Amino acid sequence: MNTAFHRAALLALLLHASLPALAESPAAAAEAAAASGDYREAARLYQEAASQAKGGASADYSLAAAEALMAAGSPAGVDPLLQKLPPASLDGRQFQRAGLLRARARLLQGDARGALQALPASFDAPLAAEGLALRAQAQFAIGDVVGGTASRVARDSLLSAEAREANQQALWAELSRATLPEGEVGGGNPLVGGWIELAQLARGGAPLVALEAWQANHPGHPGQSQLPALFLPDSPVPPPVAGGRDFALLLPLSGPLASAAQAVRAGAEAARQRAGAEAPALSVQDTAPGLEAAQQAAIAAGAGLLIGPLRKEDVATLASSPLRLPTLALNYLDAGRSPPTGLTPFGLAPEDEARAAAEDAASAGQLRALILSQQGDWGERVAQAFRSQLEARGGRVLAEARFAPSTVDFSASLKQLLALEASEQRAKQLATIGIRAESAARPRGDIDVIFIGARAAQAKLIWPQLRYFRAGRIATYAPAAAADAGPADLGGLRVCDAPWRLETTGPLADLRGTLATVNPRSPDAQRLFALGYDAYNLAWRMRSEGLDPGSAVPGLTGELVIEADAALHRRLSCTTLVAPNPVGDEGGE
Repeated sequence: MNTAFHRAALLALLLHASLPALAESPAAAAEAAAASGDYREAARLYQEAASQAKGGASADYSLAAAEALMAAGSPAGVDPLLQKLPPASLDGRQFQRAGLLRARARLLQGDARGALQALPASFDAPLAAEGLALRAQAQFAIGDVVGGTASRVARDSLLSAEAREANQQALWAELSRATLPEGEVGGGNPLVGGWIELAQLARGGAPLVALEAWQANHPGHPGQSQLPALFLPDSPVPPPVAGGRDFALLLPLSGPLASAAQAVRAGAEAARQRAGAEAPALSVQDTAPGLEAAQQAAIAAGAGLLIGPLRKEDVATLASSPLRLPTLALNYLDAGRSPPTGLTPFGLAPEDEARAAAEDAASAGQLRALILSQQGDWGERVAQAFRSQLEARGGRVLAEARFAPSTVDFSASLKQLLALEASEQRAKQLATIGIRAESAARPRGDIDVIFIGARAAQAKLIWPQLRYFRAGRIATYAPAAAADAGPADLGGLRVCDAPWRLETTGPLADLRGTLATVNPRSPDAQRLFALGYDAYNLAWRMRSEGLDPGSAVPGLTGELVIEADAALHRRLSCTTLVAPNPVGDEGGE
């Protein structure tokens, strides 16, 4: 028997059988990844498809990859990707799409002037509406009120009636937040001049007769739709005003977030008491009956700056309406959404903890990672934050897995991630040819770090199972919510948390002792207390000297920095939890 021939025949048969599975093109796989919501993988596959295609098809795949990066919340990757496309290789439609993508990415990163530079001078009909909307947003961002209004007015003619109304409401919100030019403006365009004149009247609290005169001078102007609200005595349209010198804390004092609100309130009041007699007073307004009523009560109480609201939905509502006062929100907008001028989001985002974990690992040269994260929005957000930061530092994620919150046995997921089944199979194969291998499987050897996107209940189950599978000596990180299980269960795990929770010596530890009677007992409430404490001090700094983007402010919740999304984020340190009675890995390492 010709053994070599039979082996070759068997190999050919196996290859032939595998061809249908290999036949799917990168473009088709990218479409499937995008349909499932895995935009990062879709971007990678579209780039692969672009490298295999030629001419216009290659450019289309590159543009699709850039769009997938935007959908994945990674606008910083768009410019480097599109720079690989020579302008001469693009047709008119592709050139315009590339310009729109560059502009949208730069605007999301806070570079409004760069966005204007990226926009083509003109657009074909299918892209014109999007191009004019981006141009208007960038123009308002740099203070070009006349130009932004003109772009919105030009966009009106391209839209359906319903979309036109939304465009006009967006223009009115932009005008309400903007620093308006004085005198007659509009450059001869009565629609542009009419909008700005109406905003000037609203800004100055014009009497009824002035509004009626504007109505008579601008028959048929689309701004007429704003007049009913302006004619009301308590109009919601007036833009931000200077207000008083005191602060108002907007919190839900009843309902499911009431206990969280009380912890934030305790922290803010502690900061106010320690700030001295000259510090701004602090009133507390309940948002449970309604955000609008809480704002009105705050203004009536003499507030000049709002701290809050706490609910994410309320922050989104606030960002969609003209601001009454400068506001330090206690939560964030959805990824990719920039806050309006005067609104500074700040909170305890778990993404900050995941980014800190990736930064800490990369600084130690640990660049090859595995991720095991909880299913759902929270788990996806922390996994993406860790992945993005690690990749930005030159690292990469080799494999990922997700688990349901109700999971108790994580062995199947861990075996797959750690490639233990392959190790076991290799040992069996060696045994069949008389080579004795160590019976216990060992984790794959190409990983430096593991990130566990889990809360306390799951982390205290995952960590001992990881150690049982001999992975306890691989650097393993988790967000602060995991650390609440305590060092007795999580000794050896590395966490990134607020200094208020981590520091055991120094000024913060001394302050924690001083405030022991008002500092809550539970770990989560202590972080919220620190949030309230920092928020009051940040608000005072905002009123007295301002907050410059990029400058770091030390706080109880971390080192606080305004980043590219115009929100305050925490830069955190990481520490390894120490068990009271540390023991070796269960697996015998």
